[in-house]
Amino acid sequence: MKVLYHFRTRGTGGEGVHIAGIANALVKLGYEIELSSPTGVDPRESQGSTPFSGKEGGGLLSRLAARAPGFLFEFMEVGYNLAAWWRNRGLLEAENYDLIYERHAFFLFSTALLARRFKIPLVVEVNELVCDERIRKQPLLKPVALWSDRFLLGRADRVVVVSPHLKRRIVELGIEEGKVIVLPNAIDEVAFSEVGGGQRVREKFSLGSSVVIGFVGWLVHWHNLPGLVSGLARVRDQGYDAKLLMVGDGTLQEELEAQAAEVGVRDHLVFAGAVTRAEIAEYVCAMDIATIPQSNAYRSPLKLFEYMALERAVVAPATEPIEMVLRDGENAVLFDQEDENGLEKALLRYLADPGLRARTGVQARSDCLAHHTWTANALASIEGLSGTGS
Repeated sequence: MKVLYHFRTRGTGGEGVHIAGIANALVKLGYEIELSSPTGVDPRESQGSTPFSGKEGGGLLSRLAARAPGFLFEFMEVGYNLAAWWRNRGLLEAENYDLIYERHAFFLFSTALLARRFKIPLVVEVNELVCDERIRKQPLLKPVALWSDRFLLGRADRVVVVSPHLKRRIVELGIEEGKVIVLPNAIDEVAFSEVGGGQRVREKFSLGSSVVIGFVGWLVHWHNLPGLVSGLARVRDQGYDAKLLMVGDGTLQEELEAQAAEVGVRDHLVFAGAVTRAEIAEYVCAMDIATIPQSNAYRSPLKLFEYMALERAVVAPATEPIEMVLRDGENAVLFDQEDENGLEKALLRYLADPGLRARTGVQARSDCLAHHTWTANALASIEGLSGTGS
């Protein structure tokens, strides 16, 4: 059984973790995988990459999109279909494939044509829609965006999304509801088979016996990191010996440093900087409480599953995708993002009850390994499709 897995990304960030997870899982399930991308990268080999480094919060395509005049970048994306069609057609003509697995990208529809031509099933994985999310909003391209999404998704045999919100949006486009399935993100059960470490990191940054509140990701505005710094100050004002460890890089670091100094916690805030993908587990294990200060209705944060698999006490907002995975007081502590003191209250629940931290951490790991692995997701994505075609 052979799968052609096509994606249009460098694969060095969270998208690379997802691609590598599904690809490795398909191999584990007995499939032979051929990766196809414009750069020829194999995300399975990028474990040494540094996913949250740099000041831009994105790669070359993101920076080009931010600077390209007018419609140029969007038309380049539309034009990529020709290159993708040519390359993937050659692969499909050279060997017999049982399935095409496509990571949805803006304005990308050529694989739908190829799946129909070669009469093989098409699975499309969607993390956001071109007609909803765009680096640059171009009203004149809205019809093209809607057409490309409807064309690709309408011809897919299965559409895999990470949240109920995305499923609803896709159904609103006229796509058959029965072929859209919701699979939250996941972890590699082999890579996270053991919990431990973290002591070297605690010693390196002189964290001592303090309760370490942690965050992993880009230091950018949409994560509400100022709210996390404020939360640190407030819990320390209530007498708790807590420190904050931020792992990652980004444009917000200087602002966070200034804020921490202003509220009197600069000496208790540690910026670890960007670390390699292989080092992330050790840094997470140095945390007692692992946080997601902010999220939205359609994302399924990868860091959530890494926190869970590493048996951390998780604090996260009660968004719909997160509540598919977490239960307040059982495997995490959840808070209301609309409550300006919600994050602080969640931190205080854990600080006041070490037993709750331990219990929820153990349950989070158990739930993650039982229900949220790439192997389970890959199986659900392709089950029953081989040889069906469109």
